[in-house]
Amino acid sequence: MKPFHLLLPLGLALSTTATPKLQDFDALGAWFDGVNSIPPSPNNPTTPHSEAKNASIAIVGGGISGLAIALMLDSVGIYNWEIIEASDRVGGRNRTKFVANSSEWAEMGAMRLPVRAHYTDGEVVEYTDHAMVFQLAALLNDLNHNAPQWRIDFIPWIQHHPNELLALGTGRHPDGRIPTRADIAQDPRLDTPSPMSTAEYNRSRAQMDALLLHKETLQSIQRDVWRAHRQAMDHGLDDWSEQATMRHVLHAGQNVTDAIWTAGDYDVLWDDLYHNANFALDGSAGSHGTTEWMCIDRGFSRLSHAFLPHVRGRLTLGHKIRKLEPIITRDDGRATRLSWYPSVRNRTLESKDYDYTIMAVPFTMTRFMDLPAFSSVLGRAISEAGLRFRSACKVALLFSERFWEHGARPIWGGFSTPPSAAVGTLYYPVYGLNESRPGLIMHYRGGDWSDRLVSFGDEEHVQTVLDAVVALHGEQAMELYTGDYERLCWLQDEYTATSWCRPDVEQHRLYIPAYHRMEHRTIFLGEHTAPTHAWVSSALQSAVQLLLELGLVDEAKRLNRQWMGRWIDSIDRGLLR
Repeated sequence: MKPFHLLLPLGLALSTTATPKLQDFDALGAWFDGVNSIPPSPNNPTTPHSEAKNASIAIVGGGISGLAIALMLDSVGIYNWEIIEASDRVGGRNRTKFVANSSEWAEMGAMRLPVRAHYTDGEVVEYTDHAMVFQLAALLNDLNHNAPQWRIDFIPWIQHHPNELLALGTGRHPDGRIPTRADIAQDPRLDTPSPMSTAEYNRSRAQMDALLLHKETLQSIQRDVWRAHRQAMDHGLDDWSEQATMRHVLHAGQNVTDAIWTAGDYDVLWDDLYHNANFALDGSAGSHGTTEWMCIDRGFSRLSHAFLPHVRGRLTLGHKIRKLEPIITRDDGRATRLSWYPSVRNRTLESKDYDYTIMAVPFTMTRFMDLPAFSSVLGRAISEAGLRFRSACKVALLFSERFWEHGARPIWGGFSTPPSAAVGTLYYPVYGLNESRPGLIMHYRGGDWSDRLVSFGDEEHVQTVLDAVVALHGEQAMELYTGDYERLCWLQDEYTATSWCRPDVEQHRLYIPAYHRMEHRTIFLGEHTAPTHAWVSSALQSAVQLLLELGLVDEAKRLNRQWMGRWIDSIDRGLLR
């Protein structure tokens, strides 16, 4: 299994029908190249242009993907859509909280975006993965005439600071002090020791690093994650778990395999590669460089709220869809019927019919719905035994002073690791640095630990985090804690029941092509349906899919060029080869 780094040209499988569909193009790679290459053709004569543009569309879910696809449809003259949101707010897993009505904001969901990778040899590579988010923010600012109440401003995110305190599993100074990140860089003996030191372990670890930290591979992901994803699928990196790779490809023993795998957080090779392309997330010294990050001033909810002037009148809150069914209309046409209960106690379904439905909620929510029978692969992806999801917990504690920014070793941004493995990481604010103001320390724990922390009540969870802060910073933390906090474990959120998608072995290669085929006039949309696992890129994919289904080829191509064109052109000119 060799690292992949050559961007091979991919053939386009154009349909022989008059109007190609998204399913005719490379679902696992550069599907947008196929759309871009559709030759000009007249509109489908069986579906007049004006009739297609007037089709009624339900967008179930008012998260970023649902909001983004609505705006994209508007931009090409598709206005007859309605967003149906179960909760009383838009934004989904974008959720910013101002703790105790202060000016201190905590990101309970999305919190940062990679912008560019800075290599230690001086090379700089721009990330294309989330470029559409910055494009979307610029568009919204323009549409909202830069009005202060809607404006989206990006500020630097500080992933690491030299004075972060690293207490989990590390050594201590002779006087008992917890080492900083800079201390460990200067004296590696203070770092967390390897679980094993045998020749077999060192050899297997080096072989895995050669695969998962291969420079050209990571650059291909940074520059063009879609083509890199296709290369990964072609090289079998979705077919093997990391454990199976070590045991059956590298022939490592069980003990060595377990020691290496349990020290990480990933099961599938592609996931780990994608993670590693965001350099030094954990501050490891073995990285090729650092990632430059950005966040949104006053929180990611600013991005969601900026849509409100453009969706009002076509946004329905408080309707949790419980049933989706295909129907035959009076004129023998086909449509979808969505149903919901008026309240928890009123169990008489109310319904409304639409020509098409875009299901912009995660499968963790559609699994609660009464759905028609989908094809075997798509049905299994939706099912509880299908696509895997992970959770996360966050707790934000408000302190009357930013004591961590004072003293001989001030900390400005970044995160520390307390002795408690359950708490994991404690993030510091990246805004208002070195000002005389209150501040938040944010506990963030994902994966299995977050599943366990759900069992805690608010009081116990908050106290556990506060104990961890005191273990790092001393009793001053207890004295300056205001008693105000925010807590959110996403498994407890009734509108998502998850945090993010984490596919298992072979679920990318099997499931993603199924999302490109419309069934029962329904399209599934969200971070779980795209190789990038990003909301905005999945919205573009689904918008193009719907337009092609409607026979609106010119509109699909125009939307494709508007959102992917900035770097499709670069690829065409050979700049990313």
